[in-house]
Amino acid sequence: MQKDMGHKISSEFTYINTAEGLSRLTEVLHGVVRIGLDTEADSLHHYFEKVCLIQLSFSGASYIVDPLAGFSLSEFLAVLSKKELIFQGADYDLRMLKKSFDFRPEALVFDTMLAAQVLGYEKIGLAALAERFCGVVLPKSGQKADWAKRPLSEKLLHYAADDTRYLERIAGELTLNLRELGREEWHRQCCERAVEISGRPDKSDSKEEWRIKGTSKLPPEALIFVRELWKWRDAEARRRDRPPFMILRNEDMIELAGWLAGNPVAPIERGPSCLKRIAGENLTRLEEAILCAKNCPAGDIQVPRRITMRESAVSLEKVEALRSACKEIADALRIEPCFLASRAAVMDIVRHRPASIEDVVKVSGMMRWQAELIMPAIKTVLGHTPDV
Repeated sequence: MQKDMGHKISSEFTYINTAEGLSRLTEVLHGVVRIGLDTEADSLHHYFEKVCLIQLSFSGASYIVDPLAGFSLSEFLAVLSKKELIFQGADYDLRMLKKSFDFRPEALVFDTMLAAQVLGYEKIGLAALAERFCGVVLPKSGQKADWAKRPLSEKLLHYAADDTRYLERIAGELTLNLRELGREEWHRQCCERAVEISGRPDKSDSKEEWRIKGTSKLPPEALIFVRELWKWRDAEARRRDRPPFMILRNEDMIELAGWLAGNPVAPIERGPSCLKRIAGENLTRLEEAILCAKNCPAGDIQVPRRITMRESAVSLEKVEALRSACKEIADALRIEPCFLASRAAVMDIVRHRPASIEDVVKVSGMMRWQAELIMPAIKTVLGHTPDV
């Protein structure tokens, strides 16, 4: 542990909650090559989610930086961005770091969870990897905590520190296993994809964000209700600074939209049970949203043409044949079939009939290592049959 760097709550980590402490930590980081990194955010409790803690481990020491303590993190993050970073599930942490601080990594990222998937491990969570390689059992008591609350208990800080304490050792062991199986390049591509995806524009910028999972099966008249219910839920979540699912769950919203479309003149109190949790001004605003949906003109919502494999029995047969071939390849490699090729990717391949690895990557969004592995199967299934 670095002397006088921060608040020493425990001999196992240093809690950085002053500008002076962060400055000292930043100085030390200049001489560090590889860092285990994690964050804690408050997305389970707040609409306006943010990073509430940044945990680091390197050279056998662990640190917890409190970004809510009121000091600038700019120099610290600038130095951190140039280091090789080890994450367990990098996509969420990088997305949150970008959203809160516009942070983007400039050096290599090593994702231990993705490495475990590439290696075909059955259990890929941090707790499983820590037990496998370090012989420790990690507690689960802090998973649903509101990390925005202050002060944080020593128990929660211990939980946070454990998220990075073992990453260096786990990454080292995983690297050896990847090298042994010749899968380092696969893992590198997976990590690069995770970094790239985390830097994409926030989904909330999309005008079609209301098209949640399950809406593709709804008729246009129900989609109008989904859109207006989503707008109402989003406004309520913003007003109360609560996650949208605490206002109304997606599945409840789809059920309510379907009921409203099928019962246009029925009083709302006869609707689904989820309505019992909504009262007062919230209910009044919900009724206004429902009325707005009822007043929307026909054709107000564009329904994308549903392209399904049912349009062609031949295509459906090819999808299943290619999925079966991909499963055989995945089983031989002892990795999950969906990690090699998702159903959506297979459907895109059958639909577009790519002739090269580059084309497979382009039409399916797969990584090159995945496309290379399944290209022989693609040629076998699609190579000598006419377009459909």
